[in-house]
Parts: sequence; structure tokens; C-alpha cells
Amino acid sequence: MALAATFAPAATVAAAAAPVPTVTEIPAAAGKGRPVGSTVVDIAARGYQEREFLMSGLADTYQKVGTWTSSGAWGARTTGTQQAYTTRLLVERPADPARFNGTVVVEWLNVSFGVDIGIEWSQSHEQYTRAGYAYVGVTAQKVGADKLKSMDPARYNQVSLASDALSYSIFAQAAQAVRAHSATLLGTGAPAKVVAGGHSQSAGRLATFANAIQPVTPAYDGIMIHGRGAGAAPIGEGFIALPLTARIRTDTTIPIFQIESETDIGSFSDARQTDTSRIRTWEVAGTSHADAYGLAQYDAQNARDGAINGGRPIVCDKPPNRMTWRYASNAAYHHLDRWTRGLGAPPTGPQISMLFGNVRRDGDGNARGGIRLPDLDAPLATYEPTNSGGEVTGACLLLGATTPFSAARIGQLYPTRQAYVTAFTQAADRALAAGHLLPADRAEAIARVQNMPWGATR
Repeated sequence: MALAATFAPAATVAAAAAPVPTVTEIPAAAGKGRPVGSTVVDIAARGYQEREFLMSGLADTYQKVGTWTSSGAWGARTTGTQQAYTTRLLVERPADPARFNGTVVVEWLNVSFGVDIGIEWSQSHEQYTRAGYAYVGVTAQKVGADKLKSMDPARYNQVSLASDALSYSIFAQAAQAVRAHSATLLGTGAPAKVVAGGHSQSAGRLATFANAIQPVTPAYDGIMIHGRGAGAAPIGEGFIALPLTARIRTDTTIPIFQIESETDIGSFSDARQTDTSRIRTWEVAGTSHADAYGLAQYDAQNARDGAINGGRPIVCDKPPNRMTWRYASNAAYHHLDRWTRGLGAPPTGPQISMLFGNVRRDGDGNARGGIRLPDLDAPLATYEPTNSGGEVTGACLLLGATTPFSAARIGQLYPTRQAYVTAFTQAADRALAAGHLLPADRAEAIARVQNMPWGATR
């Protein structure tokens, strides 16, 4: 954090340090007896445990300094007005402290559908748990806090966030709490690295955090921005003029990793920028903003909690996208962790190919270019970035679609089962060599296709 602490760009005023927030554990049996949004993953089988805490403190608000342009070199300062808050932290941590690898992933929980959703956890919990990360999900925004109280008033009666203008300070203080209260939150000593992550709506807020807040309130050792559009989020409430396109500031002193799905490219392409020693962007072909893998977890949580749509599952006109975006997400977190430790920048990746604002596609309808995971480079289906239908407005649009190839087309591509397994293995090896696929995921992927019922596929 020393580099960030010495950073002083023009037109930026350093913020006074906020008091260290307090943390208190929520008793497991409080209220309905489980956290809202509690993971549906069997983490005990992975040697992990879930705990939940209240975090309380005084949050700052921020305001713009100077003109904000598409460069992302944004000046900001605190307003001098602090407000009391209490929010919750949802923690997934190794049951055995000796398994902790020293890195904490702090996720800005997504509230696009009016309730906290841990999208980064849903996609990359396999990587977190096998590699020994600790994970902290932060209720940073008012709608998420209010939903907690409405769903379980007894458990969350103390939760109170006045407005989203406090969200940036609250998220910065979450990193502060992780370091100051590691024994309570993590069951370990102080972490070596604390990295931020967030998806979609949260990614837009992290873009603003990286460009305007981190330089004046150094909080994180690295930031993962997942699935954002070309813009960013406002710094306060009410109308605040923002550039339509927001790149990441090139004078960032911490690593910033952006990973984009094919769904996101239509908007995000306007904010493309050259990779640097501190900025990396991956565009993952064939993937959608959300997918079948994550949806299975959201549906199970929602059936239990009844947070959205009366607890009913999301059903779209077509089967949701089954591309393995999580493999790229896992690799990205692995590389971000190494990057923050001074062990080298992540590998680069080609951009998804576009022509006149549209994704270029092959004869099967799959995207050209981009980072290519084995399920796309040895395909059995067309992987589409959008879908339609469903009871929840906007959900299916983001979930993408899978249209299996005909038996005749599969036979043209892979005359035998072994021909497919060979093609898939070669594709996995290419992704592994490029650094876009981790060895554990390569092994899982190849075992999956080797055990696939080939007759049913054809």
C-alpha cells in the first residue's frame, strides 16, 4: 500500500483517515437462523465455514474535484460530513487458519435485483476455497441493507445505511476492518493482501472507486472489475454529470483487472484501453453477463430465501448460456493475487472481434476473437450473449442462451467421441498455455467431457 499512500495527483485532496469501524458477530441462531444470501455451496466439505458480522462506523461522503473526463483521472475529496452506519459482512473463511493463503477477496455485493447477490463468490468459490482465500461480501448500498431488514428484522434490526453516497466510504472501511479485526473476521493474523471485486452494477461502482476514491483513500491492494459497461457510477446522490465513457486511470498505483463477457462488449468496447503494467482487460468470447452456472446457485438461494419473484426460479425462452466463464474468472483471480504480490502482471488476451459495433461470428454463430475457453474452441453449441422471456425484468437478457448443434453438425466436426475429446483437450491445453485456464480447471474440464454421454449429445 505504500505506493498508493504516496500518490498525489493534481486537483486531488487527500482524505482524513476515518475511525476504524467496529465489528461484532451476528449469533448464528439470530432471527431466522441463517444469513440472507447464505451460500448454497457445501463449504464445510471444502474445509470452510460461514460467519456473519455487523460493521459499524462513521462513513464519509465524497465530491468531485475538477472536471471528470473519459481518461478516468478523476479528482475527489471528502465533503467533511460523516454519518453513522451499521452494515453486514458475510464471511467465508478456511475452518483451519493454517489453510489461509494470506489474501482476502472483498466483494461489493450486487443489488441490481433489489437484494444482495455475491456474483464473484458464485463464479469463483471453487478457486477461493481450493487456494485458501478468505472472502468477505459487503452490503454497501441502501437497497441491500433495507432488504435485509425487511426479510429478517430480528437478525438485522441494527442495520442502517442512510444513502448510497456512503457506499464508497463503507467499502473502503471494509478493507480497513479486515486488516484491523482479522482475528475476529478471519480467525487469523493480518492478511498479506486485500483485493476488491464486484460485478455488473457493482463493477460500475468499482470503476469509480478505482478512479476517484482509491487515490485519496487507499484501501485495496488490487481491484477486480467484472462485467461493466463503458461508464461508471456517480460519486454521490442526485444528478452528477459523468462522462459516458470511463476508462481506468493510467496512473493507478495498484493493479486493476477488468474481465468482460461477450454480453458486455456492446457497451464496454467504447471504453477499451491499452493494457499497461497496472491495467489488464480480458474479453471472454462466448460468455454472457450471467450464466447457467451462477443461475443454479441464485435459484437455490431464492427458493430458500424468497427474496425475488416469490422464490420462483428464472425461466427464459432458451436454455441459459452454459459457457464456462468461471474458468476465466478463476484464472483472473489467481493472476491478480500474484500481481499484487509483485510476481508479474497477468497474461494479455485478444479482444473479441467486432465490425461496426457488432461482434463478428463464425459459421456456427459463435464469436470470433477474444479469450477462448475450451468449450468455445471445441464447441457443441452456439453460445449467445442474450436471451428473452422470464418473469423478472431484465434477467433473461443478461443470462445468454445455449443452442446445441444438430447431430449432423456434431458429426461433421467430431466423427467419433475420441475426436471430440482430443479436440477439447487440445483447446484446453491452448488456454492453459495462454494463462487463461488454471491446471485444476483444465483437469475438471477434460474429466467432464470424457464422462459426457456422447450418444445423448449427438
